[in-house]
Amino acid sequence: MAVYDLVAIGNPVYDVIETPFVKSIGRILSGCSFNAAFTAKRLGMREVALIGRVGEDFQEQLFNTLKRIGLRFIKVGDAKETTGFKLKYLGHGDRELEVLGFSGEISMKDVPQEVFDARAVVVGPVLGEVRVEIPKAFRERGSVVFLDPQGYLRRVRRGVVEYYSNPEALEACCESYLVKPNELEAKLLSGLDEPVKAATSICRRTGAVTALTLAERGSVIVDGERAIIVPAYPVHPVDPTGAGDVYLGALVYYLCNGLGLEDAASYASAIASMKVEGIAAHFRLNLREATRRARWIRSKVRVKKLK
Repeated sequence: MAVYDLVAIGNPVYDVIETPFVKSIGRILSGCSFNAAFTAKRLGMREVALIGRVGEDFQEQLFNTLKRIGLRFIKVGDAKETTGFKLKYLGHGDRELEVLGFSGEISMKDVPQEVFDARAVVVGPVLGEVRVEIPKAFRERGSVVFLDPQGYLRRVRRGVVEYYSNPEALEACCESYLVKPNELEAKLLSGLDEPVKAATSICRRTGAVTALTLAERGSVIVDGERAIIVPAYPVHPVDPTGAGDVYLGALVYYLCNGLGLEDAASYASAIASMKVEGIAAHFRLNLREATRRARWIRSKVRVKKLK
């Protein structure tokens, strides 16, 4: 059996998306694990698998889509319904997530042993469904673990997602090579507002390289010695949903192909800028344009040494 270049673990979701500029027709495939895996696959990563639960309502649709794009889906048990949200953007970066379904938890006993030999793994829960022992097991087997902590910082109250400070999120960060929180998630993990200070705190507390995404303000990456300030490429946004997931998938791809943090983050920022010009993960990816944007971004990257 071939060793996977990348495994992404976390339930795929089918969302209804509404922004000031666009509204999806029905529910559309999304979710951190899918978006990151799909991005890495589109960029050229060869053996990529998605691990999660899906309900009977979207099972056939998901299987057909993933087969068409060349992603293997490893289904881990049955579910009555597929995870999904109704996302409504309220302005100023705020959004409301109404839960449409949840397909259940993923535990160690659900995950086939052969996938733990993957070269890299993206852990991307959306509602805390990936048990923390899973990234630990990948790390112990030698996989490079990339984490989006969002799902560990969410809970559902009266059918709506709310964020909260959860110690399990920091546990998962400690098992990771790199973590990618957004600004709100970084504040919950660190207790700090200022991005460089928040990312530095997370990095020092967990030992993980911390890539903090800041939407139209770009990103900050802290590796313990430096803070790398990466601008965003200016675009007209259509749908920001999943931009951070796409950023992570691109970052994984370029780091796994030997680029340094500054160059990899420049490409990730460029590709994320293309994503916000389309809906969900289904955006036009032009590699020549991505390179042009990445060079523009790289010319404006700033590096600060940490004390």
